[in-house]
Amino acid sequence: MEYTHVALFENAAGHLADMRSCTHLALWSKKACVQGTEGWEADRTIPFTLAACSQLDAMRTRIRLLGRDLPAGTIIAGTSIGGVLYEELNRMGFCLCELDTFHAEVLDALVAEVMVSMRKEPAVPKEPVPTESEGVYRINLMEVQAAYPEISSKKALRPFLASTPFLELEIICAHMPPWLEQHIREQSLTCARSHQKDGTLRLRLSHAFCGAVSR
Repeated sequence: MEYTHVALFENAAGHLADMRSCTHLALWSKKACVQGTEGWEADRTIPFTLAACSQLDAMRTRIRLLGRDLPAGTIIAGTSIGGVLYEELNRMGFCLCELDTFHAEVLDALVAEVMVSMRKEPAVPKEPVPTESEGVYRINLMEVQAAYPEISSKKALRPFLASTPFLELEIICAHMPPWLEQHIREQSLTCARSHQKDGTLRLRLSHAFCGAVSR
């Protein structure tokens, strides 16, 4: 994807800002010059403030309206972008960046950095992640240990088992870790085991009897 628009959160003085002090967004666009080359130009300003929004629903509505005013694929930058602002803009497909300062000369470098980051493969989660089913979590220990050799099965699972209530935890691994087998006995958990076609072992831990399956 080619990024040709960058929008900056600015305050009333025209300085780079965060969502609390923002009064507008300054939109920069990459356009063809007379000589046939491309350059960045200050396009227009888009009024935007959350100062009058005291309720979360009002903030979400205002942010969604902002999204309609911006070209698709716009890179949005500010000194700090978080909370509901990040959540809504990210959900709408905008790329979000944080900058300490801004000057027009950094735009090409900013776009290049964004494109590199977009090409990177998504990071492998280091701990169990929730699935679409409530209370059900999943982790692939083989992927975790391939991406992070320093993370053992204990480091990946023990914090989760100690602090997160769950109905079922699915674990993909090469073999049952001995310490986990002991944990299952001590906590009176049940575990269903099945061997998958690729040779990996699938464990399903739960607090209700689910039997053991071997394939």
